[in-house]
Amino acid sequence: MTKNSTWQKYYKKTPPEKVPWNATPHDYLSELLEAGKLGQGKALDLGCGVGRKSILLAKHGFDVTGVDIAAEAIKQAEANAEAESVEVKFVAEDATDLSFLGDEKFDLVLDWSNLHGIPAEKQVRYVSEIAKHSKPGAKLVLRCFNKTGASPNPLGFITVMGNIMIFSDKDIKKLYGKHFRILETRETKPKHRLTDFSEYLMERI
Repeated sequence: MTKNSTWQKYYKKTPPEKVPWNATPHDYLSELLEAGKLGQGKALDLGCGVGRKSILLAKHGFDVTGVDIAAEAIKQAEANAEAESVEVKFVAEDATDLSFLGDEKFDLVLDWSNLHGIPAEKQVRYVSEIAKHSKPGAKLVLRCFNKTGASPNPLGFITVMGNIMIFSDKDIKKLYGKHFRILETRETKPKHRLTDFSEYLMERI
C-alpha cells in the first residue's frame, strides 16, 4: 500500500465520527495500563488511525510515536492530540517498513487491530520490523480478528478495504514466536459480532 491507498481515500471521504474503529473499546489496553503491566518509556503505536490509543498511552506517561499509512488519519490524530493537550509524534508511513525510525527502539509496541489488514506476503516482514525496533523485554500488545468466532463473512463493513485476515492462536505463535513470547491472551466479543477478537500481551525475547 502507498500513502495514496484505499485507506487514505477512506479517511478523506468519511467523517471521523463515522469511522467504526475510531470508537472501538480498548478495555484490555486500559486494564494493562492501570495494572502497571506495560511499564514506562517509549511506545510505538502501529496503525494508529486518528490517534485515540496513542493519546491514551501519552496520558499514561509514554513517549509515543504513532504510525499510520493514511496521511489524512495522521492529520486527524494530530488535531486530536492537540485538543487533548498531549504530545505525540505522528508519522504517515507504511508500518511494514519502519526504516524511517533508524536505530530507534521502543519499550512498548501497540498493534490494536492493524495486523489483520497486513497482506499475508508482508506479515513476516512486519513482525521482523516490530522485533527490530523493540528493546529486549519490551512489551507488545496485539489485538486481531480470530478464527474462533468468525462468521461466514467476517469482513462486514470493512469489505471495501480488501482482504481482512483472521488468525488462530497457532497462527500467532508461528508468526511471532521467533521474537516474542506470549504472556497472556483473551478473547473479546464485539457488538457487531462479525468475528471475535483475540488480544495478546507479549514480551520481546
